[in-house]
Amino acid sequence: MTQNKHEILFRLFDTFIPVASIGEKLMVFSRNDYQDEMKKRNFQTAAIGTPFGLLKYDKGSDEPSPMDEADIMPAETPLLTAFDKLAFQRRFFLREGKQISHIVTQSDLDKIPMRLAMIGFISVWETYLRDLVKLEVPDWEQSLSQKRIQAARELFELKSSRNEEIDLIQCLQLADLGSIFSKKQRYKRFLPAANRQQYDDTVRNIGKLRDALAHSQAILPFSWRDIHHQLSFIRESINRNQ
Repeated sequence: MTQNKHEILFRLFDTFIPVASIGEKLMVFSRNDYQDEMKKRNFQTAAIGTPFGLLKYDKGSDEPSPMDEADIMPAETPLLTAFDKLAFQRRFFLREGKQISHIVTQSDLDKIPMRLAMIGFISVWETYLRDLVKLEVPDWEQSLSQKRIQAARELFELKSSRNEEIDLIQCLQLADLGSIFSKKQRYKRFLPAANRQQYDDTVRNIGKLRDALAHSQAILPFSWRDIHHQLSFIRESINRNQ
């Protein structure tokens, strides 16, 4: 395995997809109407124009206050770099050149670019596990039930009948691959300090996230911090084992 094979999608979102792709054009209100506009638009944050520059106001604050660097992110920041921050801070104002042009919030993470990044990460994880099984777990069938092996064989026969050049490992489901590495402490290569239950919970949740994304569920079953943990696990696991 080469690092490029499993890093190519990571680099795509790390390099080419900016946070501006999910941001919203900044609307600037006056000090006289910002609270009415926030209520009308269901905004949690407002930008307020003054002769001395923009002020910010977050719902629940005592009064507007100046923007500082902790509130601002360059609009060209890579999407996944921005996600590292947005998972823990609700909103950022985006700066293009010297101008604050957009705002991005945790709600914007549910847009198509981030959903593509999430499903992409999980697809890389699935491919990576298949490669590991091929190279390092020759007795992998001993780690699965006969029911799961039979399901893989049925899919293999179907694909073979269509002249697809595949092997049985390529017919395993993500849950099967996770189970193989759950056995015989193989999970330690991914989570050296964890126990089997922690590993099983993590990979089970990754599967739930993948299913929610694949079925375009309107509400994902995890918080953004939980999803950040899952994607970090995937990246760190692959990097640790290159």
